[in-house]
Amino acid sequence: MGVDPEMAATHPEFDDRTLDQLLDALRARTTDHPDNPGLIACWPGVREDRMNAACSELSRRGHPVFRVSIEASRAGPARNGWALRGSTDEPITV
Repeated sequence: MGVDPEMAATHPEFDDRTLDQLLDALRARTTDHPDNPGLIACWPGVREDRMNAACSELSRRGHPVFRVSIEASRAGPARNGWALRGSTDEPITV
């Protein structure tokens, strides 16, 4: 069973619209780039330095998000990102 949508957000800086946009972006990335589904930010609502908090809020609400490592396009270390697991269940509405 999902989290009651009336429950106070752990990270109130992310309103439902922002979290919906992040979910849409994660779904699109997973569909369009299944070999590299991770996102490191979702502008303008979720900057890179707030992705952990936003994705933690999505997870708390029952969405199947998880951390991924994203290879750098240039020489340099990989970056942390987030992706959405595919599921046969109905999505939980934010």
